Amino acid sequence: MNMWDIKYPGGIMDINRIFEIQNKIVPETMDLLMKRYEILKVVSTFEPIGRRNLSTKLGISERIMRTEIDKLKEMDLIYIQSAGVKLTDAGFKLLSEIHSTFYYINNLSDIELKLMEKLKLKRVSVVSGDAEKDAFTFNDLGKKAGEIVLELIKNDTVLGISGGTTMACVVNQVKRKKGIKNVLVLPARGGLSEELEIQANTLAANLAEKLGSSYKLLHIPDNLDEQELNILKNNKLINDVLEDIQRINLLVFGLGNALNMAVRRKSDKSVFDKIKSDCLTAEAFGYFFDKEGNVKMQTNSVGITLDKFKEIKNSIGVAGGSSKAEAIYAISKFNNNFILVTDEAAAKRILEL
Repeated sequence: MNMWDIKYPGGIMDINRIFEIQNKIVPETMDLLMKRYEILKVVSTFEPIGRRNLSTKLGISERIMRTEIDKLKEMDLIYIQSAGVKLTDAGFKLLSEIHSTFYYINNLSDIELKLMEKLKLKRVSVVSGDAEKDAFTFNDLGKKAGEIVLELIKNDTVLGISGGTTMACVVNQVKRKKGIKNVLVLPARGGLSEELEIQANTLAANLAEKLGSSYKLLHIPDNLDEQELNILKNNKLINDVLEDIQRINLLVFGLGNALNMAVRRKSDKSVFDKIKSDCLTAEAFGYFFDKEGNVKMQTNSVGITLDKFKEIKNSIGVAGGSSKAEAIYAISKFNNNFILVTDEAAAKRILEL
């Protein structure tokens, strides 16, 4: 029995049935829950935020918003400063708990099973909401992925992580863990021409600090020409890291929309032309895929190979938002030997494909 199963005289009643009964008897309760949840969520995203701005964002009159703010303040879920409304620690904790119950309210376990069946993946975890529109959902995505990382990590793990904003969120949300021995964290790829904070090297170092483990960096950028890459690969320090990357047995990676990733890579016109002519939908590890998971293009990049990606026992792919649906679908067509962590918006879009 899990925490959402409640005993009653005839046996066990799940949370979905409880909400169903509640909606029939006191439907206004759910309406009020959703209204206050939305208020707390918007405050969490934009704090400090003024009442008028809050009213505008939620489409609620200032009079009703004033009443709700007073109620939430009485419950010690928010506090008011001259700059605006902010969440208390209790408010943030409750917001997280409410968000978690949406897994059951929205029947996300059923969506997970349908996704596993459609994509033939080993495991799927879906969080509520749309990570492209909601910072709280984006953080929840990282938190869920971080929990799975900690679940799978053990002594003698060689952990690889790719770069990007989603991976940065995973590292930010992962909890510290002690007691694991001989763990090495590595960047799964070379660096892109983007902010230092979201490059694979930085994330590998930050994750290693949280795990109390060692790490190595890959001092080599993506998108060099072939001759330059070959020269750098012959460097002993770089070659040692590349050899260690072949030992990765736990991988955390993001998957991207082909066009967006070409923009991030500052690719030349020929790459964009290829994406358009071949209808490419996904990118991972410097490789571009069509909707059926066929590799159609490779950048001059360095790091984990697709053959290695296929053979890693524990890989966790993390992506949210409906715009990532085609990319997730394509990558799963190429390789279904990974765990997917995604959100409700992407999941529903994938099921429509």
